[in-house]
Amino acid sequence: MKPRKLQLPLAMLLGFCAVGSAWSSPANSRVPKVPDGPAGQVQFQVLHSFGAAGDGDSPSGALVMDSKGNLYGVTGFGGGSGYGTVYELSPTGNGQWTETVLYSFTGPPDGYEPLGLAIDGTGNLYVSTGFGGGGEYCELNICGLILELSPGSNGGWAENIIYRFCSLPNCADGVSSQTPAIGPGGIVYGIAGNVYALTPGSNGWTLNVLYTFCDAGLNCPDGEEPSGAPVFDKAGNLYGETIAGGKCIGDNAGCGVAYELQKQPNGQRNEIVLHVFQEESRQDGAGPQGGLAARDGGLYGVATGGGELCKNLGGCGTVFELTRGSGQMANEQTIWSFGGEDGMQGDQPMFGPTFNTQGDLFGVTGEGGSPSCGCGVVYGMKQQKNGQWAYQVLHTFTGPDGAVPDSSLLVDTKSDLFGVTAFAGQYGGGVAYEISPVKQASK
Repeated sequence: MKPRKLQLPLAMLLGFCAVGSAWSSPANSRVPKVPDGPAGQVQFQVLHSFGAAGDGDSPSGALVMDSKGNLYGVTGFGGGSGYGTVYELSPTGNGQWTETVLYSFTGPPDGYEPLGLAIDGTGNLYVSTGFGGGGEYCELNICGLILELSPGSNGGWAENIIYRFCSLPNCADGVSSQTPAIGPGGIVYGIAGNVYALTPGSNGWTLNVLYTFCDAGLNCPDGEEPSGAPVFDKAGNLYGETIAGGKCIGDNAGCGVAYELQKQPNGQRNEIVLHVFQEESRQDGAGPQGGLAARDGGLYGVATGGGELCKNLGGCGTVFELTRGSGQMANEQTIWSFGGEDGMQGDQPMFGPTFNTQGDLFGVTGEGGSPSCGCGVVYGMKQQKNGQWAYQVLHTFTGPDGAVPDSSLLVDTKSDLFGVTAFAGQYGGGVAYEISPVKQASK
């Protein structure tokens, strides 16, 4: 069965008024003032609008960049067969970008609805799909796969399916993978209801399940519904988060946990729960998702609920920091609560933060921002001398420039930010965008 793209609510569509060439994306827009936020200017640019005939539709997952500055990403729909694409965005040298569709999915057993991709040091792409993988024990095509795309000397790309999920009885290897990550030795790590590692060898790729989370729906102290690609430390330990699980006051399903999978001498993994989120405290978030980011010995992430009181009864979400505590538990601190100014500062973040080389933190929210649209924002945070974090809205989406950011941000060495939105833009199929700092003229 051909996938169907989710439609935006009518009220949100009406909030756009119109989407088309009559609208222009703001450039050199002054950053909205937020109390204690760092003032500055940024330039917003739409690099590509999706949804035209034959093109991809609804981009998702974080963009990746190769050594030449080309960007790569996926769309969940569109392409030659409507099952999604892998695309490349290449700079032309005049500030414009050209899109090339590298691969169009054709449906089962080729996979469909890609969720994200990773890139290794030689430019190979590893793409996860949500459906259509054709694993031996898969039913109703609900199982995904991992596809490798390798660049050739003639400019073409060679494709190779390196793993089909549900290849083990009872789908013990997982059903479908979220966006993967590349670890030391070219090992592909990911989340598929479990944490897995795909290791290359002379006879192909081998999948090892490192840890399987509870899926009982209630009373899952180790966490349930893991989210985001795992991150690594130098010792080979993995870190991540789960949306549910843990012992949460007032919610039997749990408010989520942050965890460590500690590498043992025998190669096995031991899970350590670093933090159990508590929505009721109003000092903590709930439902962490989108992956963690490591910086200066700390772990940073977002929770889609919890935090201070706002228009949503369950809270509008937080940005949090985890640092080493006594024993195995971590110290958790909420460094920002969303929902202020009736949501104009953004609310309900769903994708993990990213850092630039200066230690500034960047992220997106899928809702909030413009009162007439609620299409989300891009934000930045800078740590102050007193240890507190200042928050600044860098861009507010209004529809013609995209709506509903659908990925973490890619940050390059110049602090340029790259991301995608799932909806709106010129053709209604979302956009890829860039936000660049504007250099101030010296006096």
